[in-house]
Amino acid sequence: MIIAKGKVITLAYQLFSLGQNQQPLLVEERTVDNPLEFLFGHGQLMTKVEEAIEGHSKGFQTQINLHPNDAFGTHRPELLAWMDRSHFPKNMELKLGMKFQTQGIDGQITSVIVKEIDEDKVLVDGNHPLAGLSLRFELTVLRVREAKENELATGEVDPKVLH
Repeated sequence: MIIAKGKVITLAYQLFSLGQNQQPLLVEERTVDNPLEFLFGHGQLMTKVEEAIEGHSKGFQTQINLHPNDAFGTHRPELLAWMDRSHFPKNMELKLGMKFQTQGIDGQITSVIVKEIDEDKVLVDGNHPLAGLSLRFELTVLRVREAKENELATGEVDPKVLH
């Protein structure tokens, strides 16, 4: 079966960040035992990755290098903000790298990461942790199947569908 819109795709992959003159660093992996399943053509995977696998079938393997603009975007300094410690619950023990949700500059709920902690202020970063990085996907297509009606209606893969 050929990969196209309306198909459920199952992938195993490794995602690497590519630093300048450094060895690639593995940042995420989905194995054959814990693959990624997604509905193709519904914006659940980066556009360049979908373009690379479209038209192929089970067993297809590829490596895709992504510029930050094709991955998680460039790092945006305006998404860094110092917040008064009083905005956090008094009994909350803040730690570097802690993730939580808050209201962003545009009024939308956004995820942020704690970057620095001072006595009375906390620096949070609303950038994706991989923003500004070039990435490399190494992937294998494990399965391709027709999406069920409910999957097409919701845009999400039904975990109850057996392969």
